[in-house]
Amino acid sequence: MFISTLLFSCREENPSVFNPQDQLEFSSWDEIFESYWNGMNYSYAFWDFDPTDWDAVYREYKPRFKDLEFGNSEDSTTVKELFEGMTENLIDHHYLLTLYKENGEIWFQIMPAINNDILKRDYYHVPFSEESLRETIEANEEKGRIKQWCSAQVNDLQLHSYCIDKDIVYFRLNIFALWENITHPEVAKTWDNYLYLIETTPDLKGIVIDTRCNGGGSIVDLSFILSPLITQETTFGYTRSKNGMGRLDYTPWSPFILYPASKADGELEYLKEIQIERNLENIPIVALADLHSVSMGETTPMAICSLPNGCFIGETTWGGHGPLTGNFNDTYGGVFANKAFEVYTSTSHTKNIDGTIYEGIGLTPDIEALYNEEAFMQGNDTQLERAIQYIHTGK
Repeated sequence: MFISTLLFSCREENPSVFNPQDQLEFSSWDEIFESYWNGMNYSYAFWDFDPTDWDAVYREYKPRFKDLEFGNSEDSTTVKELFEGMTENLIDHHYLLTLYKENGEIWFQIMPAINNDILKRDYYHVPFSEESLRETIEANEEKGRIKQWCSAQVNDLQLHSYCIDKDIVYFRLNIFALWENITHPEVAKTWDNYLYLIETTPDLKGIVIDTRCNGGGSIVDLSFILSPLITQETTFGYTRSKNGMGRLDYTPWSPFILYPASKADGELEYLKEIQIERNLENIPIVALADLHSVSMGETTPMAICSLPNGCFIGETTWGGHGPLTGNFNDTYGGVFANKAFEVYTSTSHTKNIDGTIYEGIGLTPDIEALYNEEAFMQGNDTQLERAIQYIHTGK
């Protein structure tokens, strides 16, 4: 028992050289458990504040996997239950575990965020469809509230920009894939329309950036959307990455900095050409987000809230802020996979400018405005109306 205790206590500080991606064949559930446990031990980016005791997981689950047999239907059911138990308290809200059948087909998937958080929220609702959103826009257009509406649909990306009530500019994207599609004529036209309206709307009262039901994407898009609106560098958070075999091996914290378009360089240098000349210091910029806003869909409200004229309206977001970058073989961090399973997990984690980590929690709005499905399906977007009310009244 004493020797066993020493072995377990050494796992965190001195992990053996073990790469689950090198494993091509498995002969038992015990081997699959070892591969999964070690991969998580190296790659998971949140061990410094995740409540899960990963060594205790080893002690509890190792013997339970050891007695299971391949091909046994009862044991197969037990395997699902064991993996659900091991992962149920993980706070990474990007996390997805996929188990494969021997022929390579997906056997089952586990996303702890869904059952253990999202579905339990008292304001839970299913995501609205882009078609339903378009219908709310059309309803306002029929009422004469919307002018100069441009939209684009390219692959999975859908964009909208328009002026509502003659004095508010609205911009919407459902995924952050603006940069990779910017050369498409419809995308460029919708983005240019957003910038043109901000520059030329006679009595501009506010700007709404809508990332509701947005699953994230490229961080480069943040510069396209916000850099033209600011004149000063803005630090809105910090990030650090997993970068070694030790469970607590991290890079130093690095700032998330939003640069004004006038200071853009590299591949974004042409942003200098679209710097907004208009003074926007006293123009409210409202982030509209909901519980289905994930990753960049909630990092964008985080950035907007760091601006002196920024405000976040909507629902507490999903809570998956950790970027997914890097290569497991280089950093022992992030996504890893083999024949038996794939683990989709963040490479880094993020904290807000005030030092708070919202992973697994989500960003709380400055003004809560819950989704009203019945009204939405009748063409009344109550969350957008709440943003309009704030812009017009300041409250």
